[in-house]
Amino acid sequence: IGEVVIEGKILNVEKREISNGEKYLVTFSVTDYTDTIMCKIFVKVDLAEELSLFEMLAGGNNIRARGEVKEDKYDNGDLSIMVYAMKEIAEFRKGRQDTCKLKRVELHAHTQMSDMDGMTNCAQLVKRAHDWGHPAIAITDHGVVQAFPDAYHTAQNFKDDFKVIYGCEAYLVDDLFDTVLNSEGQSLQGSFVVFDLETTGFSATRNRIIEFGAVKVENGSITDRFSTFVNPQVPIPPRITEVTSITNDMVKDAPTIETVLPEFLEFCKGCVLVAHNSEFDYTFIQKKSKEQNLEAEFTVVDTVGIARVLFPHLAKYTLDNVAKVLKISLVNHHRAVDDAGCTAEIFVKFVQMLKERDIFDLNSVNQMSTLDADAIKKLPSHHVIILAKNEIGRVNLYRLVSLSHLNHFARRPRIPKSELNQYREGLIVGSACEAGELFQAVIRGKSEEELAELVRFYDYLEIQPIGNNMFMLESDRYEAKTVEDLQNYNRKIVELGERYHKPVVATCDVHFLNPE
Repeated sequence: IGEVVIEGKILNVEKREISNGEKYLVTFSVTDYTDTIMCKIFVKVDLAEELSLFEMLAGGNNIRARGEVKEDKYDNGDLSIMVYAMKEIAEFRKGRQDTCKLKRVELHAHTQMSDMDGMTNCAQLVKRAHDWGHPAIAITDHGVVQAFPDAYHTAQNFKDDFKVIYGCEAYLVDDLFDTVLNSEGQSLQGSFVVFDLETTGFSATRNRIIEFGAVKVENGSITDRFSTFVNPQVPIPPRITEVTSITNDMVKDAPTIETVLPEFLEFCKGCVLVAHNSEFDYTFIQKKSKEQNLEAEFTVVDTVGIARVLFPHLAKYTLDNVAKVLKISLVNHHRAVDDAGCTAEIFVKFVQMLKERDIFDLNSVNQMSTLDADAIKKLPSHHVIILAKNEIGRVNLYRLVSLSHLNHFARRPRIPKSELNQYREGLIVGSACEAGELFQAVIRGKSEEELAELVRFYDYLEIQPIGNNMFMLESDRYEAKTVEDLQNYNRKIVELGERYHKPVVATCDVHFLNPE
């Protein structure tokens, strides 16, 4: 656009002698914190020294410069400014302010003590909240509490009642689940249907079933099979075809779920259901049955839970991993009929192994499934916010953080739900960000009953700005495709808070002080 005048802060400076040492080519970048541009000056060596040019161009100084914008053929055609004149100026930016009359309290903030994550010095963070007129701020670093002394000493310098809330964003592990859901003490020699589903996605609410595979096991032997494709009446996503090898052509002539599901439920009648990671598959069965007003209440066994007890040495409890240990062939992994057959063979072997431990019924399986420290290290973790509301809470928070590092550390310090419940006095527990178990449950379309159970565990629920979750729109791992979808996740959590009388707080998941 020709000649321009710019104002900004200098980031870095380089000089190079040219013309046999008579001139400098000086290059420096200037930013206004929305964008950055390269500037260039040709200047005689003696004039540069006479004008103290390099003192003016020191990194961090603010300047106003006039020059011509050009496409720089020496720098891949990028835009740069050939500077004619410039001078040093005062700070050109106005400090950011919170002009809202009703001040908020940030309940989710990270300092530099959040390893490889938080960027802000704790004292600066606390001072910023105070300068903006906030009455308090919560410090919630990932898994640690080392920022507390800095926060405390900074707040001591204020002459008002500003409050530091001491907390932690912990890694929560659910060690309270039952390996057998809805157990009625059935015998391991009874009738079981081992099943697996392939679906168009992870959400039982929004996605559809495309294949059923099931094997009936009676008295420890395989007696019958059920296998069929299902026409989902929507295109199968490419990523699902890539994983399962199931194409639209393979299901186009298959019956719909309205035909297949009643047949499957009839096949399962009077049996206990068994699946590997049963929560996923059984959630789909319950949801699709409810849509057709069909009864689908079963006792359900999760072979992952049994494998954790029988093979504590395993690093992962995926179906192929467990099959490999038991020397069971799994040719077409991620095809329902093959996965169900493999899981059935695994279950038959598990029944024999449990019998050797004098375990003959499903109640005993649940009692056996109490996890030790090594097993807890292998469970998936979710984020949770823990805030101390008094001195008892602060001591209990320290205890939980210490135990998470000493007893349950595996890539990250983990806090089992059982220990959090044991030392919950004086603590306030929040549902955290999109990595929290409640938000993940909403994303995956869990049933209202499951959501209700999760909500009851927390003292308050949390939502965050849409910008924090925009990454979901760029990944095919998530069902969200629009900003409206992300907003609906937040709306769902607000609605759950209203329904179950839990406070819902808006937080920022603070990792830095300023946008730039």
